[in-house]
Amino acid sequence: MTEQLTRAGVDVLSEGFAEGTLSPVEVTEAVLARTEELADLRAFVLVDAARALEQARASEQRWHDGTARGPLDGVPATIKDLSLVTGWPTRKGAAWTDDAPAAEDSPVVARLREAGAVLVGKTTTPELGWKGLCDSPLTGETRNPWDPTRTPGGSSGGAAVAAVTGMGVVHIGSDGGGSIRMPSAFCGAFGLKATHAKVAVYPPGGSGLLSHVGPITRSVRDAAYAMSAIGVPDWRDIYPTQADDDSWLEGVEDGVVGLRIAYSPTYGRAEVDPEIADAVERTVRLLEHLGARVEAVDPAYPDCSEAFLTLWDAALGRLVDGLTDAQLAEVDPGLLATRERGRAISAWQFLDADAVRAEVTLAFSRLLTEHDVLVSPQLPLLAFPLGSDVADPGTQEHWVDWTPFTYPLNLARHPAASVPVGLSASGLPMAMQVVGAHFDERTVLRVARAVEKAQPFPICPR
Repeated sequence: MTEQLTRAGVDVLSEGFAEGTLSPVEVTEAVLARTEELADLRAFVLVDAARALEQARASEQRWHDGTARGPLDGVPATIKDLSLVTGWPTRKGAAWTDDAPAAEDSPVVARLREAGAVLVGKTTTPELGWKGLCDSPLTGETRNPWDPTRTPGGSSGGAAVAAVTGMGVVHIGSDGGGSIRMPSAFCGAFGLKATHAKVAVYPPGGSGLLSHVGPITRSVRDAAYAMSAIGVPDWRDIYPTQADDDSWLEGVEDGVVGLRIAYSPTYGRAEVDPEIADAVERTVRLLEHLGARVEAVDPAYPDCSEAFLTLWDAALGRLVDGLTDAQLAEVDPGLLATRERGRAISAWQFLDADAVRAEVTLAFSRLLTEHDVLVSPQLPLLAFPLGSDVADPGTQEHWVDWTPFTYPLNLARHPAASVPVGLSASGLPMAMQVVGAHFDERTVLRVARAVEKAQPFPICPR
């Protein structure tokens, strides 16, 4: 029964809460039990059982009184430990931070509270979210539930692990270079990087315009429910967006008949694992069979890895530039190297990189005026062993070297989702990326849901 409760999505839970056949308290207790059972995966930096149960009891009373706040009322949720949660510390994966509790909620947290979600705890991240893995001096190595000797990806690694193992239903991640999509791909979750500012960011993202926020879930519909709550403006976001009162669930089941899908197997430059390439190709042909019009394309954007690293190193390096010598001694060596590279960047180089960002944005935007979505592999490789920041130290120097499909969309700020497309022969998840025009997350969700219905996402055995 516990497993059934922890695998249920928002549709099942909200219906059960309304009918009285399920209890928010019972569901929260089951999720808390999972966090203890799977503590070896190190998905959490903090679990607050007492407050979670208090929130669950309040939700149960609202459902009983007929005053429930909506379908997310009583649904367990987690927050990546880069966001503020009142009463909880914000450690950011760093050993040099302290346990001082936050005095306010980040917008995404406030919106989930208003929707009645039960906040279970904070999930792990590498220090300041600086890389595509999920190990840190504070929490050690978060492990992939499909194979604990392998990375879950990052930087929202704890959120992805929690999502696929039933340690909550809605999991909030952030994405500055692929940090929602990479762990979703490695762990077999659905992850949505919303358009920049569609989900309000506060405190301001350390990576500036690269910073995005979005949900990681086990299903597309659960992500749509999450966006219904969190996809709203907040005055604290320094890049505000307009209010959007349209339903996030309406149209998600409409299928892909007539949709124009651009398909790029390599983005013109990536080398992709043959198993992943075959799985994505098979999924694209499935979409074509379901009625979509598919056209092979090359996005034809400029090489932007150096431009991304210039912007990234300057932003992330600045976050640790004012630390004391004692604090610097506790910083991840890779982040220290980022700091040194960032210090060497001139204003002219920064502006040159920003000009490349504009070219990349125009290339993807142009493509998405002629097509409804762009699909490709999400990552070119399977989850690799723990202990290294790169999959192949002989040919790779930085996490950007193994993420060719992710960071260009942070430069361009388009919505992008990681969609599971099966398991490799070795039993590891594989994923496809679906990219939409700015502020058109709904079409991305619609395509992803069509895939999910025709080719159900794999269920993690843990």
